[in-house]
Amino acid sequence: MKNYWVESFRGWACAVTLGAAFCGQAFASAPTLPPIEAFFGEASIMDAAMSPNGRWVVSLVSGGGLRDRLVLIDLEDKEPTKILAALKTADISDFRWVNDEWLTYSVSSTDEKSNKRKGNGLLGINRKGDRTRLLIKRDYEKVVSDRVGARTLEPDHFYMAPGLANTNEIIVGHANYDPVHGYDLVHITPLALDIENGSTRKLVDQSIPNVVHWIFDVQGRARVAVSLEDPRLHTVYWLADGAKTWSQIGKFSNLTPDWEPAYVQDNALFVLKNTGAQAEQQLYRFNFETGKPEADALVATPGFDARVAPIVSRVSGVQHGLRVQGEVSTTLWTQPVMLEVQKKIDAMLPGRINHLRCGFCDKPDNVLVYSYSDKDPGEFLVYQISADSLQRLGKTRPQIDPQQSFGVEFHRTTARDGLSLPMWITGAPAAGQAAKPTVVLAHGGPWVRGGFWRWDAEAEFLASRGYLVIMPEFRGSEGYGMVHQRAGWKQWGLAMQDDLTDALRFATAKGWADSKRVCIAGASYGGYATLMGLAKDPDLYRCGVAWVGVTDPTLLFSIHWSDMSADAKRHSMPVLIGDPVKDAAMLAANSPLAQASRIKAPVLLAYGDKDMRVPIEHGERMRDALTANGNAPEWVVYQREGHGWQRKESRIDFWQRVERFLATHLKADK
Repeated sequence: MKNYWVESFRGWACAVTLGAAFCGQAFASAPTLPPIEAFFGEASIMDAAMSPNGRWVVSLVSGGGLRDRLVLIDLEDKEPTKILAALKTADISDFRWVNDEWLTYSVSSTDEKSNKRKGNGLLGINRKGDRTRLLIKRDYEKVVSDRVGARTLEPDHFYMAPGLANTNEIIVGHANYDPVHGYDLVHITPLALDIENGSTRKLVDQSIPNVVHWIFDVQGRARVAVSLEDPRLHTVYWLADGAKTWSQIGKFSNLTPDWEPAYVQDNALFVLKNTGAQAEQQLYRFNFETGKPEADALVATPGFDARVAPIVSRVSGVQHGLRVQGEVSTTLWTQPVMLEVQKKIDAMLPGRINHLRCGFCDKPDNVLVYSYSDKDPGEFLVYQISADSLQRLGKTRPQIDPQQSFGVEFHRTTARDGLSLPMWITGAPAAGQAAKPTVVLAHGGPWVRGGFWRWDAEAEFLASRGYLVIMPEFRGSEGYGMVHQRAGWKQWGLAMQDDLTDALRFATAKGWADSKRVCIAGASYGGYATLMGLAKDPDLYRCGVAWVGVTDPTLLFSIHWSDMSADAKRHSMPVLIGDPVKDAAMLAANSPLAQASRIKAPVLLAYGDKDMRVPIEHGERMRDALTANGNAPEWVVYQREGHGWQRKESRIDFWQRVERFLATHLKADK
């Protein structure tokens, strides 16, 4: 790769309207206040991947009036850079190298106007771009005109994992659903699919029933099967190298497993077990003789669950390291060459997370770098080892100036009952500066980890408009140990809600939050917490912004056209949220819909008309109840949107509304 490569690419990019992101000084005179589009428009470059041999890079790019497309770059400059794949009526959404000659990609259509149910499908394309094969259909409607003998799978198939290295195979899953309850997955059948000719073959001769999760080794062989023969329990099976029969190695409650399988390397199984001081997950090697994880943890991230992913060469099958997510994302290299490269890149790009992606990791010529921080959405670069040169491929959001970003700080305080309460804060004023109007931003889920050390569009946008943003990891949130997670069971509107209040009090005591100018906001569960906060603590908040929010927990059980599975309604949700019969009084007492008369602050409500997770009926009932009590909300429905805003137009319109709403109710002293 020549030193002038990046400049040549820039010129080509502008010529084919790849997007202003790549065009010289396009943003040199950007205004001090970044526009909403900088935060919620499409990213200029969304992802990039290096071929197994390290010679080619494919990037997923947007902009320039074209749909999201794949661009191929030859790092040896022997072939011209080109658009590899582009569609006129849909975006390419997900892609991966299968080998040096073939890739696969999926498709999405956020502006789809038909009422037909569509999947993301799967297509294969060769590197030259002159051969494309439809592997998995998108349209669930039966196509009667299919050519006899055509090797194209139905939309109930999906990509699962790489297949055998150095072949044209990938692994796809055939999802089998309960014919009575359409959203209840009962079994996944794994198949090896040859992307060049469309043929499939069975991967499991003696299948275990009700398998909903498979783990494969680098040879593309199924080695771990997790079965839900009982919807309240999951059973873990293991297939030893060379064995013909599966062995049961564990059986646990779905909600409180003793351990869970993480990955397979060679003939070893690695598992995650909650053994930290706060029952945080740590990585162990499984001992098949004792039937338990070994005594000593291999990876631990105190205070955080260790999320671990192996880095394996697709050429040799050798594991070269681990990607570990704790408070921050870290790479633990065992390959000496890559360890040295990591040190060099970290020295070149200090204060950032630098993820390295190598093709031939055993002896790489080129390394793809994804570099980001809490103030920078990220950029892709290529490091040429022999020349010791680092060249920029593209910034994900070039309109964002890291010097103007606020970043995120991690803090802990003690909740009123003594539980350690984590939180992420963006936009805290410097020492000696006045307290700021504040937004308490509650994450959805709620059984997910909400915050990470990285740039966050919502928090950064709000901070850019002058607000302090508090993002509490209320009890029930994952990522901080089972003690913290389990403390949130049956605590909707109770201790989970108190955690939001305690996080606000922490920021107020620090002198960061102006306690007289606070708004609460959030989506999904965060929308519930917003409305419940306005009802339970009316003196704390001037206003609330809730989008795609749950308004009554009992509706999660009773609305039958949602995508909540019947098993979840029968078994896990009664434990996590409350039993709709036994806990009816508790659920009613903590229903924003039932407490609508207590909500006096202004409310902005937004829903998608196609939402199957929290159907629009939640919002319509809340709108009507607030209106009946003399507090009509600002109400907006986004057409053809589901549980969140996929279309840029929806995102821009929504955050414009939020900006106006907050400015009206928080900026002026009252």
